[in-house]
Amino acid sequence: MYTVLIDEAGDVGLKDVKPDPSHGPTQYFCACATIIDEDNRRQIEETLAALPFFDEILHANRLGHFEKILLARTISKMPVGMFGLISNKLSLLKYLPDASKTPTHFYNKCLQYLLEKVGDALGKFGIPASEVRIRLEARAQRYSSLLSFIDSIQKNPLDHRAVALRNIDRFSITAVKKTDDACMPISDFGAHALFSTVRRDARAFGLSEPRYLYECKDRFLAGKDGSIVGHGIKAIHSLQDLTLPGETAAFFQELRNSKRDYWRL
Repeated sequence: MYTVLIDEAGDVGLKDVKPDPSHGPTQYFCACATIIDEDNRRQIEETLAALPFFDEILHANRLGHFEKILLARTISKMPVGMFGLISNKLSLLKYLPDASKTPTHFYNKCLQYLLEKVGDALGKFGIPASEVRIRLEARAQRYSSLLSFIDSIQKNPLDHRAVALRNIDRFSITAVKKTDDACMPISDFGAHALFSTVRRDARAFGLSEPRYLYECKDRFLAGKDGSIVGHGIKAIHSLQDLTLPGETAAFFQELRNSKRDYWRL
């Protein structure tokens, strides 16, 4: 049995979004999915519980810089597979005009892209949908609309990548609190690491921090050349659409999983 845990970082709404640095809604939205073989759960939970700041790891943004680095290095040695998603909301305004009215449509579309990556991996590794449960961090979203949205895509995928959603049982998707699953901090941190790499808002003094993502990069699925972007990390709709500074874009282009089994979960 496998469990996929999904958490996010950044605001889900598109209304009043301004380019970074700004004090308003975040320009970027990130999400992370972590897949866990239940046979490894006890080992993973014990490793997390042994961290000296265990009581704070439910929310990565409450951790100090060195605590985050230690957590990233700890995750990098765990038997888990990770998938990430990064969206520059400004690049989607013309594609999703209705999304500025409600955050639900934007959230559902992002989850579609992330679950496509998960479904593609499940298919490649021969893991049946009946052996997978998917747990999302509960937010103020209409999750029934997400299930209906996925159902419509599964029945009539308009893109070849969307076919991978058929490897997922939509009825296995549930919304839970962070405290409902002791392994949720892994996805919380994964989303935070992605968000820290791209954010340049005023609250971060216009600065981004790629260190956390770099430290845990070996858990993200990669292609056979080790490249992570396009495999374990989905940029909507491309790395160019994220409109990142040159050094940050280069960081993603050069990001590699250094483990020999990087293409496996």
